[in-house]
Amino acid sequence: MKSEDLTYGFGLFREDNSMLFQMQVVPGHKNDVIWHFDRPGVYSIRSTEYSGPRGARMIVKDAVEVVSENGVN
Repeated sequence: MKSEDLTYGFGLFREDNSMLFQMQVVPGHKNDVIWHFDRPGVYSIRSTEYSGPRGARMIVKDAVEVVSENGVN
């Protein structure tokens, strides 16, 4: 991930709204995350930084889908 202006925080969330992981994206730095998923699932990305009242809507539903090796959940 890349930021050219501010530090951004985000998390990857399970369907039950529990957080799988989070990270900070820092401007001017390489921002990589490597994650081993141990089971299939669909995950949403959400902001984890307070950014005012509209920040609660900073979400991308079903942004990541992990499937098993044979392509079946």
